[in-house]
Amino acid sequence: MSSRVARILPARRTAGVRRPGGGRRRVGLAGRVTLPVALMGVGALALAGCSGGSGHEDDGVLTVVTSTSVYADVVEQIVNDADSAGGEGITVKAVIDSPAQDPHSYEATPQDRLTVQDADLIVLNGGGYDAFMEELAAETDVPVVNAVDVSGLDGADSADSDHDHSHDASGAATAADDDSGQDSHDGHDHGSFNEHVWYDPATMGKVGEAVAHELGSMDANRAQLFTDNAGEFTRETDQLRQQVAELKLEGDYVATEPVADYLLEAAGLHNVTPTAFTVAVEDGTDAAPLVYDQVRSLLESDTALLVYNEQTSTGQSQDLRTVAERADVPVLAVSETLPDGQSYVQWMEQNIQDVQSIEGLGHTTESHDH
Repeated sequence: MSSRVARILPARRTAGVRRPGGGRRRVGLAGRVTLPVALMGVGALALAGCSGGSGHEDDGVLTVVTSTSVYADVVEQIVNDADSAGGEGITVKAVIDSPAQDPHSYEATPQDRLTVQDADLIVLNGGGYDAFMEELAAETDVPVVNAVDVSGLDGADSADSDHDHSHDASGAATAADDDSGQDSHDGHDHGSFNEHVWYDPATMGKVGEAVAHELGSMDANRAQLFTDNAGEFTRETDQLRQQVAELKLEGDYVATEPVADYLLEAAGLHNVTPTAFTVAVEDGTDAAPLVYDQVRSLLESDTALLVYNEQTSTGQSQDLRTVAERADVPVLAVSETLPDGQSYVQWMEQNIQDVQSIEGLGHTTESHDH
């Protein structure tokens, strides 16, 4: 039986591809405009009204260091055309700029520490996703834009404390699951706060605005440019939200990781993955046999879709993909870092198209725009 797979992974894309369209020129990571700059110090979690650090002498130039390529692209949209607006250039650097690197488990190098210490602004995901960057930032005193903090999503204010997934000292899942490993579907409770906030376009618009505010406080002459660019970026993320809401889909899905949950649930789909399985995956361990068998049974019954994170695949997740393909369940492959040659907006547009193209999903007249 043939499988149906919608892929949105860097390895399956052609580098350098740009979509046609007018308006402001987009700068992707593969074609980044790198502007001359020096570095300064990074640090305490702050979103507004913060002064720069003291990593080196004040030479009037700015550097922004981000945890991943996703946030580097967002910053690049905010500083677009800054070199033509007078003043020194701006450099944007991502610590993780490869799909082969997993932010969950990444360990900072001595060079990473130096890079962060010499930055003017740091942009990270937060919520324990890129803990290495949070730790580096805590060693310095420069403003930090934390995506989880600015998101306003339910549970974001306790995301850091929740990231232990409510485990006891032995590492076993606690009250989040009952003995059968079932999750609380009515409340969409899949363990702790879902830190994959870049799959929520509204959050990314807020990140752009926070970046513009911070850079504007450091460079008053170009503050209006940053604000205008952030406004344009927010309009684009609002359009993404509208595209997702207009899908009005119905159907259950199982996810090997809750990477794209914000996007999929906004489209109307329902994550039925047992909480105990999600907890095990997020902790980098195999799910218990009873829980794993439960997930397999879901794919062999009425589940409409398997969402598969190929970037951090495991033996269990690979087996689940095989089970889905044998059952003729569509597989949506997702990734955590920016595909080569695409901007954040282009990437999300492709994700939306991939979801829309999945066969077998129901449709509703209700709106799921949160």
